[in-house]
Amino acid sequence: MRNPDWTTLPTNPMERIGSLLIADDVSDFLRLRAVCHPWRSSTVATKNRADCLYPRNWIMLSNPDSSPADVCFFNTSTHESFSFNLTRYLDTYSLYQSFDSLFLLKHKLTEGFALLNPFMKSLTCLPSKIESKCAKAPLQLEDLIRKKSFYCSGVFVTSSSMIVLVFSFLDFLVWTRPGDESWVYADAKHKIQCFSNVLFYKDRLLTIDGEKGLMQINLANEMPDKLQVEVVIPLCKLPDFNDALYLVDCGGDIILVTFLPDDASQEHFWESFEMYKLDLNDKTYVRSPNLGSRSIFLGENRTFSVSCDDLSSVPAKCIYFCNLYYGDTACYNLKTNRVRYQSCKPFLRPSSLVKKLIGYCLRTHWEIVDEE
Repeated sequence: MRNPDWTTLPTNPMERIGSLLIADDVSDFLRLRAVCHPWRSSTVATKNRADCLYPRNWIMLSNPDSSPADVCFFNTSTHESFSFNLTRYLDTYSLYQSFDSLFLLKHKLTEGFALLNPFMKSLTCLPSKIESKCAKAPLQLEDLIRKKSFYCSGVFVTSSSMIVLVFSFLDFLVWTRPGDESWVYADAKHKIQCFSNVLFYKDRLLTIDGEKGLMQINLANEMPDKLQVEVVIPLCKLPDFNDALYLVDCGGDIILVTFLPDDASQEHFWESFEMYKLDLNDKTYVRSPNLGSRSIFLGENRTFSVSCDDLSSVPAKCIYFCNLYYGDTACYNLKTNRVRYQSCKPFLRPSSLVKKLIGYCLRTHWEIVDEE
């Protein structure tokens, strides 16, 4: 029997396969394209889609043992790693911000902005001007990026090719599309206090408002200059929290995590945690004391979970966090209900995987910025 020639697969099935791989893990899509020229030709349209800008499940890790231009990425689902060197780009560009798996660059001569996807090795040109009817709005993207009081907490790319920049503790965001001449300034004034504990989930931006509760903004459709903010769960129906509350994407489930402080301690320590599983459709939540085979990492407006299957260096059913008052790392074990503090900062050598994962959540401490 003659073996089939897989290189002759029709274009439509290959495009479909490529789209499914892109939605899960960009590295699998790159392997698909590396097989042969016909498969690369059949997936050109998929490669050029704007939502391919956002590699899913990949996070950038801090590494005190390497050069700032040598960057390592880690996949929280497959545990694969990917190394990338920025040197060839830093000859032409200044590095303004680094996000989960993307870099915001500024051209040294033209002063134009670009978004670098290290996996696809692609640069997407971005506008510099901000369009707004608000008199207090900044006129240039650089005014936002360079202002020390503004902390850019993330860049998100939606399924409709919208690129969104969100700034922590502010009540506005800016968005654009590839090819547009300006950013749109969109504010949520009088609707939310600010963007805090932000989570991007299925084209929705989730945030906690200290006065109104769990809020969401649908980014799937065209956004006007006034954001449409919806109350998912009002504050009166959320768990009572006085100290901190975090949103975490835990294997597709949205988990609400809150600290329970140690009332006997005056040293900013926490005694335990409580977790709740959210249902965004029914706008309800239930107590969820079980993480299965996953662990959670919490930090400064950044959270994530990791599958601990086949990952012996990261124990499952744990909540890792950093005591921001002292800078020490800590681990809450859900099986023993005990907190273990460690007097070792996450950025000191030797740098274990757990330290690097905790370091990801503390981006203000190690974020790469190329100072001219």
